[in-house]
Amino acid sequence: MLPTDDRARTDWPAPTSHPDGGPGVDLLVMTLDATDPEINTRLAPLLDDEERARAARFHFDRDRRTYIAAHALVRSVLAVRTGIAPARLRFTAGARGKPELAAGQMPVLPDGRPALRFNLSHTREAVAVAVSTDPACAAVDLGVDIEAADRLGDYDARIARSFFAEDEAAALEALPTAAERARRFLTLWTLKEAVIKTTGQGLSQKLSGFSIRFPAAWPADGLLPDIEARDPAPPPGLAWHLTHQELPPADGRGGLHLAGALLAPVRQPRPRWRLHRVTPAMLPRLHPQAAG
Repeated sequence: MLPTDDRARTDWPAPTSHPDGGPGVDLLVMTLDATDPEINTRLAPLLDDEERARAARFHFDRDRRTYIAAHALVRSVLAVRTGIAPARLRFTAGARGKPELAAGQMPVLPDGRPALRFNLSHTREAVAVAVSTDPACAAVDLGVDIEAADRLGDYDARIARSFFAEDEAAALEALPTAAERARRFLTLWTLKEAVIKTTGQGLSQKLSGFSIRFPAAWPADGLLPDIEARDPAPPPGLAWHLTHQELPPADGRGGLHLAGALLAPVRQPRPRWRLHRVTPAMLPRLHPQAAG
């Protein structure tokens, strides 16, 4: 769970520092309203020409809406952090295939390493972006995953045994009710997805190669899950930090599971995960001063 003082806020996140020196990561979640007839026309101008052309090729409007909203959110977040107009941002593939800002647009640290990290996730009901420009973690990497609370339906022990580590599958089986097993299954799934999105290895990284551990009193405010990474182990000098949040329904729609993962230097204090709920109507108003 996110710490109590890091829960949803209405202000748009700008880069901040923390008195304890801990790195800061912003998690931005935007719920999509399928009944909003203007969401596509409102957000499409934030995309570039190639993205708008790709959006037009989607057969189903719900898929087009999700694609436009996801790319509009990540471009808006990065426009606030860089001062570059959303539609003028350019992306390139990093060393492991993850999107990065192109050279000349990516802020850099004094030693030349990237000073901004971000990751995007979406489901049909919502989109999420994780971003950090904190020097304590911007030079490494992070991942985010968001899923609808009913994404995987009923708990299936065969799926757990196929995809999860043995200790995780056993812990799931030990839970007393089917509802608890289904809920914990989706919690594990989002956390594991956030981890493999952080490493950039995708499905080539075995989900059974690492275990997610939960404190005894989980879930409770201030408690964060931990990870035992065996395959692969974290690079020397880096440590895993995880967060998970169950978000309540917004505007009558279903709940969400949100997970974030960060690889940060071992010497740094625990990161501050800051959750922000935003709306499509907010995005075009966020960056009037961004350069054209």
